[in-house]
Parts: sequence; C-alpha cells; structure tokens
Amino acid sequence: MAPADRQVGLRPGNLGHRGNERPMTGRLGDRAKGSCAMKRTLSASLFGILSSAGLAAAAPPAGPSEVDRVLQFTASAFEGLGGPFMWAIVVVSVITTTLAIERALYLYRAGKGNADLFEHVSRLVRDKRVEEARAVTERIATPFGRIVRSVLGIRHGHRPEEMQNALDEAYLREIPALHRRIPLLSVFANIATLLGLLGTIVGLVMAFDALANVPAAQRTAALARGISVAMATTGLGLIVAIPSLAVHGLLTARAERLVEDAEARLAVLTNLLQEWSRTPQADPYEESKTGVKAREERLVDYVVSGELK
Repeated sequence: MAPADRQVGLRPGNLGHRGNERPMTGRLGDRAKGSCAMKRTLSASLFGILSSAGLAAAAPPAGPSEVDRVLQFTASAFEGLGGPFMWAIVVVSVITTTLAIERALYLYRAGKGNADLFEHVSRLVRDKRVEEARAVTERIATPFGRIVRSVLGIRHGHRPEEMQNALDEAYLREIPALHRRIPLLSVFANIATLLGLLGTIVGLVMAFDALANVPAAQRTAALARGISVAMATTGLGLIVAIPSLAVHGLLTARAERLVEDAEARLAVLTNLLQEWSRTPQADPYEESKTGVKAREERLVDYVVSGELK
C-alpha cells in the first residue's frame, strides 16, 4: 500500500474503511449520518412499543371487580320471567328478618331480671313482708313479674286451691305471649322454599321450550337463561329458608327455657305463700273485742270486791 493510501486509511473519519472503500465527505456524509440517527430512533421507539405490548400481554387481563360481578349476577337473576319469584322471596326474607329481630328482643326482655326478682320476692315472703313484695313487682313489666304480682294479690287466709287458681289464670294469660309469632318463622321458611321450587319449574319449562322452539342460533342462550332462572330461584329460596328455620329453633328453645324456669320458681313461691297463708295472723277486730271484754271483767271484779268490803 502506498504511503498516501496509508495516510488516508489512518484518518479519524476513515476508521473502519478497508480496501478500496473511500470515505463519504460533504453532503453525502451528512445525509448518511442523519439516516443512521433516524434509524436508531425508530428502532428504539419500535422496541419500546413491542416491549409495552409484551408486558401488557404477559399481565393478567383486568376483569370486573367482585362488587361488579355480584351486581351483574343480581341483575341477571332478577330480570325476566324469574323476577316475580325472586322479588316474592325477597319480601318473605324481609318479613322473616323483622319477625326474628322482634321476637329475639322480646324474649331477651322477658327473661331479663327474673332470677333477681325471684330471690328478692322469696326473701320478702319468708320474712312475712308480702305487701312489700307486691310493691316490688309493680315495677316489673315482664310476664314473670305480672304472674308473681297476681299470686301475691291473694289475701291471707285463702285456701291453697284459690291460690292455685289465681296462679293458673295468670299463667295462661302471660305465658302464651312467649311463643307468639315464633311459628310464623317456620311458615315463611316453607313459603320461601316453595317459591324457589316454583321458580325452578318455570325455569325448566323455559329451557325445554328453548330446545323445542327456539332457532339453533339462539338455542344456547335461551337454554342457559332458563337454567339460570331455575337455579337462581332455588338458591335464593334456600338462602331465606335455612336461616329462618335455624332462628325458629333457637327462639323456640329460648321460650321453652323461660317457661320451665318460670314454672319452677312459681312452684317455690306458691309453697311459700301457702305457708304464709296458714300462719295465724292477729286480727285487730278480735283484739279490740278481747280488750273490751277484759276491761269489763276487771271492772266487775272491782265493783264486786268493793261491795264485799
């Protein structure tokens, strides 16, 4: 290679050119540099777009939230032919919930303070302070308190049969209130189940009608709709019926326990009252007659003794 050629090949702008390649100078070189820069920019942009697309494809698809899915299911379950049955079951659920809350609060208030009242009244009756015990029951508004107040109203000296009759009358008047409206929970639970069964039958009729009469292009959607109506009504009916039966059992057990406790305490209290009734009591009228007679006898003795002297 000639010295001139070696000098050209060693220039800074000509590094990388070998053989017969000649460096680009002037406008042609500037265009080449601009083209290379544009290519690098486009390549970087394309790489960024492809990378973003790859990350988006790798990420899990953003589906609807849990609340949206519940709302969509509720709307689809209530729409169409299944709607009347679903709304009827919802009305039944509102009724059963109201009954359950009302009965639970009533039974809670009916059993509150019965043990303390029994202990207080029993202690007063043992001390022969029956009127004070009756005054204590005047402030109690529970069924047990009203029964005790009726029994304490028996006057001293009455026979045990009369006390038992008063107890039975008060018992029959107050105790049935503990069980009142509780059986309705079982009734409405059965109604909810039957409404769900009726919705199931209607949904199956829709499904079979779709198989027979709907065109093939729409058959799958119509069949799915009928099955969804059947399943939704059955499920909602069971959701209402099962808790209603459970609450019915719990409230019934609570009412029975209150009745058993009241019977045991009233038996003890009645025995105490019968003992108090058989205890001799001082009669003010008899005491006054006895006092007058004693004074008369003393006066006669005084007169007779004076005459004898």
